[in-house]
Amino acid sequence: MGPAQQSPRRLPQLTPEAAALLPTGDTAPRCAAHAAAIGADPGGTAVCADAVALVGAPLPWPKPVFASGLLEGFMPMMELHPGLTRVLAVAPPDRSGPHGTITADEVAADHLSQVPPGGRDRHGKIPVVLHWRSGAGTQSACFDARGPDGLRQLFAHLRDQSPADPVPQGARFASLGCAENERAVLICTQGSHDVCCGSEGTRLAADFEAVLRAYRNADADEPYAGAPTGGGRVAVYRVSHTGGHRFAPTAMTLPDGRMWAGVEAGELASILDQTADAAAVAPRCRGWWGAPTGPAQVAERAVFAQVGWPLEAMTREVRLRRTPDAWEVDVVAAEAGRAWTATVRESRTVPTIACRALGGLPAKGATEFVATEVRER
Repeated sequence: MGPAQQSPRRLPQLTPEAAALLPTGDTAPRCAAHAAAIGADPGGTAVCADAVALVGAPLPWPKPVFASGLLEGFMPMMELHPGLTRVLAVAPPDRSGPHGTITADEVAADHLSQVPPGGRDRHGKIPVVLHWRSGAGTQSACFDARGPDGLRQLFAHLRDQSPADPVPQGARFASLGCAENERAVLICTQGSHDVCCGSEGTRLAADFEAVLRAYRNADADEPYAGAPTGGGRVAVYRVSHTGGHRFAPTAMTLPDGRMWAGVEAGELASILDQTADAAAVAPRCRGWWGAPTGPAQVAERAVFAQVGWPLEAMTREVRLRRTPDAWEVDVVAAEAGRAWTATVRESRTVPTIACRALGGLPAKGATEFVATEVRER
């Protein structure tokens, strides 16, 4: 009996509404293409964390990236001093030759914009960068860990100490400095987790890096159209699985801490510059990392669509209350003296299909949410 004929045994977990959106039994689409075809809403699917820790790790990565190799024994979410932290592997840059290697001095000066080929330099140093939420922006700190033991020692240190604290004498890691509001793009490219991330994410990373190179090489009087123009550099990281592969290519932008679905290089540039129309790009936003997943992120996104980029300059909290038929979500920017309440309700249920499997099976259901009202208080 073929996979398409097995569907009656695989559908009980899907509502009739979701089952009606499955691909036909004789097709095997990619999950990202199918999600786009049914207009799946990425809202509410972002990582909720206080920080992200990026560890230079050699390819290929296992699935999950913590199953073996450099990150074996680590967890995807860890409690470090800045708070709940998402741990991600970072791939070496997509280039080769002597100019593809960045020395420790260059890392210190450039805040780890790229990872040396193989994830570590010839001295066995493993580059690590930590970005964490600080007020309305971010702080970041860069480290070199000396081998796997140094990496574990560094994370043990960061569990109890601020990333800005002095490094203990004799530690097997070194601090390379801190910075505020570093502009960075994290793009999921882990093909071992899902082919959509491996292909679409890698394409997006290459396209955006090409935009940045063209801008740097352009004549000062004729800046490359579409490139980020805000002050400072932009770091591009090719990272391990961040969830939501059905929305590939997916990216996270910093310092705003938003995650995005199905974006293109030009859109990323306008997001980093905060020149994009907020209401126009909001449907591509998976959520803000300071809000819990699901209804809270959908509510905060609705406030963002209404207020626009000035919201990113406001330190804010997101509070969720369940009512009998909805959620009431408060987005409070106390220092700015502003607050909003959004009503969020369940919307439709859609299938999350198995990528490139006949009929998309086995599939599971995912609930979408919609903000029906946003009120400023």
